[in-house]
Amino acid sequence: MGVNWTKEQKQAIETAGNNILVAAAAGSGKTAVLVERMIHKIVDEGVDIDKILIVTFTNAAAAEMKERILEAIYEKLEKEPDNVRLQKQITLLSKANICTIDSFCLEVVRNYFYEIDVSPNFKIADTTELELIKLEALEEVFERNYEEKNQDFLELVEAYTNYLSDDPLKDLILNIYTFIQSSPFPREWLEEKVKEFNIENTEQDFATTKWGKIIMQEIKDQLLDCKMKLQEVYKQTAAYDELKKYTDVLGTDIDQIDTAMAQETWNAMLEVAHNIQFEKWPTDRKITLEAKELAKQKRDVVKKQFNKAIEVLNGNSKQAIQDLVDMHEKLNAIKNLVFAFEDEFTKQKREKNIADFNDIEHFTLNIVLKKNEEGSYVPSSVAEKYRNKFEEIAIDEYQDSNMVQEYILSSISNGKNMFMVGDVKQSIYKFRQACPDLFLQKYETYQGADEEENAKGIKIQLFKNFRSRKNILDTTNLVFKTIMSKDLGDIDYNENEYLNLGAEFEEVEGELASTDTQIYVIENKDQTDEDLLQEPTENVEIEAKFVAQKIREIILSRKLVYDKKQGYRPVTYKDIVVLLRATKNKANVFEKEINKLDLPVFSDTSAEYLDSIEIQTMMSLLKIIDNPMQDIPLVTVLRSVIGKFTDNELIEIRLATGTNMTFYESMKHYANIGKKMNNGVGAGFHLCPGKDGALPLQKNMKIIDKINQFFEQLSIWQDEKNDLELDELIWKIYMDTGYYHYVSLMPNGILRQANLKSLFEKAKQYGQASFKGLYNFINFIDKLHSTSGDLSAAKLIGENENVIRIMSIHKSKGLEFPIVFLCNSSKQFN
Repeated sequence: MGVNWTKEQKQAIETAGNNILVAAAAGSGKTAVLVERMIHKIVDEGVDIDKILIVTFTNAAAAEMKERILEAIYEKLEKEPDNVRLQKQITLLSKANICTIDSFCLEVVRNYFYEIDVSPNFKIADTTELELIKLEALEEVFERNYEEKNQDFLELVEAYTNYLSDDPLKDLILNIYTFIQSSPFPREWLEEKVKEFNIENTEQDFATTKWGKIIMQEIKDQLLDCKMKLQEVYKQTAAYDELKKYTDVLGTDIDQIDTAMAQETWNAMLEVAHNIQFEKWPTDRKITLEAKELAKQKRDVVKKQFNKAIEVLNGNSKQAIQDLVDMHEKLNAIKNLVFAFEDEFTKQKREKNIADFNDIEHFTLNIVLKKNEEGSYVPSSVAEKYRNKFEEIAIDEYQDSNMVQEYILSSISNGKNMFMVGDVKQSIYKFRQACPDLFLQKYETYQGADEEENAKGIKIQLFKNFRSRKNILDTTNLVFKTIMSKDLGDIDYNENEYLNLGAEFEEVEGELASTDTQIYVIENKDQTDEDLLQEPTENVEIEAKFVAQKIREIILSRKLVYDKKQGYRPVTYKDIVVLLRATKNKANVFEKEINKLDLPVFSDTSAEYLDSIEIQTMMSLLKIIDNPMQDIPLVTVLRSVIGKFTDNELIEIRLATGTNMTFYESMKHYANIGKKMNNGVGAGFHLCPGKDGALPLQKNMKIIDKINQFFEQLSIWQDEKNDLELDELIWKIYMDTGYYHYVSLMPNGILRQANLKSLFEKAKQYGQASFKGLYNFINFIDKLHSTSGDLSAAKLIGENENVIRIMSIHKSKGLEFPIVFLCNSSKQFN
């Protein structure tokens, strides 16, 4: 796709010697922008392709970019078949630096490993292996501190753990360690942040500290929201003369909130906020207007919101400052524990000669940056080599860069040869410490291509969208100009930021399926604002039923959609996507309702892999092979197709033996009593509660046979766990039980089989990573589950499968669908 440059923009693009930031909106063809620039450098300016570094976000994007550049070179060669330099570019393309930042960093480290004293033959660690080493390193650090009886450590255990385990403190250490890895200099960053809690002026107002400012602003934002809601109710009651006394109460509420919002010091806010008393709502049975009751309901919601907002005001300024001082000691101890863990983790990785991608980035940083005598970081001799090598550094999706990447790429740039493409409104990786401020700082300081003063860099804005029809763009602009501001979204969404129509769709005979934006409101009159924070399951089901019905209507209508390859054609399943903010506990509901109408649907619910029934059943079986004295895993297996016990049979076993023993012991006891009675009494008997735990009444050998068969098989597996590799044991269980084939008959059977195969593969990786033992593997999986981690579910669908898709908004980035259902949009912002 060609890019619609203005004359000034095209001239700027073709002018070397300056940094360029391209702010390209969604659907404007950011990759096309970058490719066109690179083609111009290679074909028109004569820059060899191996003199250019192009950093993309994914390997797929890098491969696509190489393909497009190659096509452009071939196209030029058709016109100039004797052009030797262009022929050379085809050869150079294979070693061109068109890659992800991780791939580039890996190349730097492989080439200059001797600069930082790392082994040249290290390997990149598998994710599973890395998690296991982390847990092992953390366990080692904790054991060492327990043995040494480190007082600071023991105080942390006392403060952050419970009587059951010290896992909360371990999780805290891991979370902090993971978070700081996106900082260029993690240890320095953590040292600096901990020092900030070392308050020297303990007499200052807490509201003047960086934490106090944030808290005060949050309180005022909440109070402003309360005020605006009350003003809306005030307008509604003021329309009725008979509701004057109610209107007066609301007016008093608003005045009190105004007074609280006007406070600037911590103590003043504390005093005013806690002295606010909402007047009693007048009672007058003669007034039966519905507006009166609605006003009371809305006011009650605001009162709850107000009380929640001021909960943080639980001490005066002096106490708050003292809390910071007290926290400094604890945070210093946490910092030391994080550093101890990092040292142990690094040591274990060195021993196994492995590294992760965080290591690779920081290795690269240490190669290209060195400290000078003044203690500042300056480009190294290696960085100078790269500066001389690269004539252009191009960065795709620049809004998702973090500070580590910025330091690396800036150090190898000559200061005037960076070409950055992105859109800050699409920055979705802030939770991974991406830094959109990098984009914004350049966006605000670079000048337009048609402006004279552009010494810092040139800014080019491309806000034409080539994907969507006008109705989609108009709706998007309407929504985001209302909600996106500098405070919420880092940018003011005004006419300068609008998505503008760039696509042209040919006219066609017949009715189109996607020419307008339709908004459906499913009203639940009993729902409160608090319900919106945690949507009730029945609301999701109602919406899912509605969406499923709408999808069927669209499919049956045979309306036309535009296909880039075929032109206009009748709508089919793959043209439709259901987008959710989060798929957990919701995607399965939509999938179920769509399935009910016999429509093919696929839901990528990878986040729920460990909660799937087939994985839970297998993990429960592994747990009882390791230790059968666990009631929940045992009963899970017994009730499954593997155990084949009915609920009534399990109840009978428990009733016959009492509840003062584990279920495993109950089963043994039941089988033993039955055996004795059968040997001693010719007549049949039944087991039921009695003084000795059971009384012979009527023969019931069926349950006893089941128990014996189950114990016999369990005993075989327990013996085999010592002789077989873990993955071999798992596969043998699949075959012994037939469970692998059984799940294929369940709904989504192919996916369930693939999940079981994935568990087998994970066990294989676990064994190859030199970790042994069923017990340790179970602990590893449980740890992943309890810390909200997960394993990836198997993926069985290609982009051309003809099914309706259900996915998160996050995962849909970059994809295109003719018909989109945006669901679950009633939930409030976090």
